Amino acid sequence: MRNRPLTTAVVVATLLPATGMLPATAWSNESTPVQLQEMVVRGDSQRGSLDASSATVLDHHQIADGGVYITPIDILKQSPGITVLQYNQGGLATAFQMRGFREASHGPDAAIYLDGVPLNETDGYADTNIVIPDEIERIEVIKGPVSALYGNYASAGVVHFHTIKQGDFTRLRYRTGSFNTADAVAVVARQDGRLDHVYALQNFHSDGYQDNSDWEKQNASARWTWHFNDAFDATVGVRSYYSSWDSPGYIPQDVYDSNPRAAVSDVNGGRQERRELRLDLRYQLSESSKVLFYAWTYDQEFTRYFQSWLRPTLTPGQNFGNERVHDRDMMGTGVSYSYSGDLFGRNTNWVVGLDYMDEAEHRQRWNMVVGNSRTRGTQFQDYDIKLYTTSLFTEINHQITTPLRLVLGARYDDFTGDLDERIPTNGSFPASDPSIFSPKVGLLYTLTPDWSAFTNYGRGFALPRDQDLWKRPDLDPAVRTQYELGVRGNPWSNAMMTLTAWRLDTTDDSQPTLADPTVLENAGETRRQGIELSFDTYFDNDIRVYADYSLLRTEYLSFVQGGQRLDGNTLMSTPRHVANLSTAYEPMKGLGGRVGLRYQSDYYVDPANTVEADGFITANAQLSWRFDQNYRLMLDVENLFDKKYAEYVGLDGGVKVYAPAQERAAYLTLVADL
Repeated sequence: MRNRPLTTAVVVATLLPATGMLPATAWSNESTPVQLQEMVVRGDSQRGSLDASSATVLDHHQIADGGVYITPIDILKQSPGITVLQYNQGGLATAFQMRGFREASHGPDAAIYLDGVPLNETDGYADTNIVIPDEIERIEVIKGPVSALYGNYASAGVVHFHTIKQGDFTRLRYRTGSFNTADAVAVVARQDGRLDHVYALQNFHSDGYQDNSDWEKQNASARWTWHFNDAFDATVGVRSYYSSWDSPGYIPQDVYDSNPRAAVSDVNGGRQERRELRLDLRYQLSESSKVLFYAWTYDQEFTRYFQSWLRPTLTPGQNFGNERVHDRDMMGTGVSYSYSGDLFGRNTNWVVGLDYMDEAEHRQRWNMVVGNSRTRGTQFQDYDIKLYTTSLFTEINHQITTPLRLVLGARYDDFTGDLDERIPTNGSFPASDPSIFSPKVGLLYTLTPDWSAFTNYGRGFALPRDQDLWKRPDLDPAVRTQYELGVRGNPWSNAMMTLTAWRLDTTDDSQPTLADPTVLENAGETRRQGIELSFDTYFDNDIRVYADYSLLRTEYLSFVQGGQRLDGNTLMSTPRHVANLSTAYEPMKGLGGRVGLRYQSDYYVDPANTVEADGFITANAQLSWRFDQNYRLMLDVENLFDKKYAEYVGLDGGVKVYAPAQERAAYLTLVADL
């Protein structure tokens, strides 16, 4: 019997242990009985509490064998209702839309974590290119502000990547294919007495589909866990990342129509370096309680060269485009206590924790000179940001009666810091020092042994954008409130279905005033709501069928932009319909295969709803040959019918611009699980 499908919901009885342990046999398609360890901590999330929400979990098999990803964000297409705004700009962070917020990962709309370490920068930007899919045990996709374990940026939701913590295996993967792509990965885990150690390496190169699209990246991570005794263990983890790339930029409509392979120029591109160190100390106080102390730090240097399409009016020597340099040093520490046992004779899980983060960023920008490639012109931006965040959170999951479970959560976040600016002005600005309380409540009701219903309420927040947190102390954080109602269950053995209806309202959003568009006020209101349906099943253990559909409706309730009222308009980059259908044949030996279809409807590119981006249907396919449990050969064909489409369409100076998706591409992958 195979592992039960996990795509559609967080189902406590079928999840891997909360300690992050991965059975060594989990690399194969054989089922391994797993037992959930209810002891939960901050770094591993309190997943049982997510049962009262629409959160989904993507397991290792879905991640590592789910196809060819341009960036790790593409993995999220396997979660209902998520669309990817794939920029195809090399090492630049890709955006995705979740719960009607379109700047997740590339902006402040979603919190992104890797093993408890937040990846978001002070403007929300979060680079997931440091993730090696093969080393990921699971991805928790939490939609909306439902979890008390996450605060800043988590109003649209959370994406938390969890790596493999333990095992005894070697996984080798080599992929080669279109556009001179070569991707080599090794993941090695060993258990030597009291020591658990896991290593992951990646070396990637691609020439890219468009001109000026070369991309190189190297990833490396290592984790050592020493078990002093049955109650106490310590983990040290390190991670490094280097990437350099050229990128094609965003091409205008006429170029997209005639030559989608074209690049804006040879200017666009960038490079990034990142180094991380983490320490975890875990102590088992009793059979029902645990305490965790954690501390981490990382530093990174990021450079991006950006230039739009060169207009005929531009002449050599003029300023056009810019070079952006961001240096970032970050550290965080925290402690959490978790309890799993009986309270008043009923099963109860409880976690309480305290977090502290210290972020320091130095941001600079220069103009670039037309006709001189990446030559700097005048500098027009130079400032330092310091942001200090202190957070207290708690969440309790209590079985009130045999069928009814209650989840209560609360979070308090306090922000301080300052901005020191040299260009364009010279001065210091203290942060507005907001303090925010975020309550959460959820109910899970067991209807039958196979079916349950859930509902929840969660309130989150969004800080003022960019430098407004420091320069506009009169602005308050926007308030974001979500309501969910859903049902999930097993229509038959080896099948799972989830249906969710939700609404997420934003009030007190920062918007320009009608009288003076340069002055902001807390007056914006928006509404996002929708329905998500997913279905996942296995037939005869070897045939899997998966389908999902989401209906999304977004609306400006009260909003001003550019002196124009947008009330009643649809929010940009939010397609109303998204659907996935896939079927796979996965025998233990011999020939297998998979076919997947994805539909995304058209959407508006501008808030005024005057410019639209076309929807599309795409297909991907895979043929595989499993020699035995250890060796597999796979041929993936992406964009099977060579559809011309773009996942990102925008406006630049009133001109419609595109990041074309790749034409039909083929990749051959050899995997050895030893």
